[in-house]
Amino acid sequence: MSDEEKQPQGTEPPAGEHHAHDQTEVVEDTRTRALAEALQSSFKIIRVFMVVLAIAFLGSGITKVDTGDQALLLRFGVFERSLEPGLHFAWPYPIDEIVKINVSNNDPIVSDVGWRTKEDVDPQDSFSFQPDYDGYTLTGDGNTVHIKANLDFSLKDTKEAIQAYEFEFNNVTNFLHSALDNAVYHASASRSALDAYTRLAELQEDIRKRINKVVNEAHKLPIQVNSLTLDVTVPIGVKPAYEAFQKAEQESLLKVRTARAEATSIIANAEGQAKVIESGGKTTADRLLTSVEAEAKSFSDQRPFYESNPELFQQRLITETMQRVLTNAVDIFYLSGRQPRIWLNRTPEKPKLKE
Repeated sequence: MSDEEKQPQGTEPPAGEHHAHDQTEVVEDTRTRALAEALQSSFKIIRVFMVVLAIAFLGSGITKVDTGDQALLLRFGVFERSLEPGLHFAWPYPIDEIVKINVSNNDPIVSDVGWRTKEDVDPQDSFSFQPDYDGYTLTGDGNTVHIKANLDFSLKDTKEAIQAYEFEFNNVTNFLHSALDNAVYHASASRSALDAYTRLAELQEDIRKRINKVVNEAHKLPIQVNSLTLDVTVPIGVKPAYEAFQKAEQESLLKVRTARAEATSIIANAEGQAKVIESGGKTTADRLLTSVEAEAKSFSDQRPFYESNPELFQQRLITETMQRVLTNAVDIFYLSGRQPRIWLNRTPEKPKLKE
């Protein structure tokens, strides 16, 4: 039973107890109102916080795709569409996810399986080559070389390339690294050690073709190789022989170039002399032809006179000829018939004046 039930019926509590009971009710009512006000303030703060969280949640879906980048919109992990550069709205994760891909960035890939040692350092200058320690590649003639390849690639700026880059390969970098290692081994095995060491451009081109065949053609990954550089050396024990061969080859090339230059000069001089001789012969031939043509024309012009009176024509020719022959003669012996005659009335010499 409560205290009120235990009290006798018809009796009233004392005045002091009644006053204390009223004070207790006032205090409890004040506490209740304070708690209610505190709860209302808390609810307001919670509402504001929830609104801020909702705005932040929705605003987190606004993404900017920079120029030179491409992006893919995934909805619950499934490809939805491609996004061009600019501002785009998407539902926050895990509903939507925007995957950005930089198509203009050059990513380096280094293949040093044929270069580094077991401790990941450069090939050692040692005459004792250790196949289980030193990195190397085998060549087609059974020798070894050290090859280090540095490849820079970029993704082609197409939707197909971006989707293939993101969805068809778990790790494109590892795949390209493996493809570059394969290309280095393949190109090295297809030539001699001497060719690999001395013909760097051809080795580089074969590695590039192999990457294109494996990556672009076989696996349909649309990337483009921006640059490919190689470091090639041989074990130090055989390096002097390679260097001697290179020196001999350079001297041979120098002599061949010198001989070709001399041959070119000789041919040019011979051609010049031939042209001079040919020009002189042509000039002489033209002059002789002109002379013969003139004589032929002269004979043709004199022919009617000869045919009309051959004896007179012959006598005239003899007279003209004798005049030319005897122009500067001093003593003239003229034979007429069978009896010789001397022309005595020659022109006397002019006396010379004495100094």
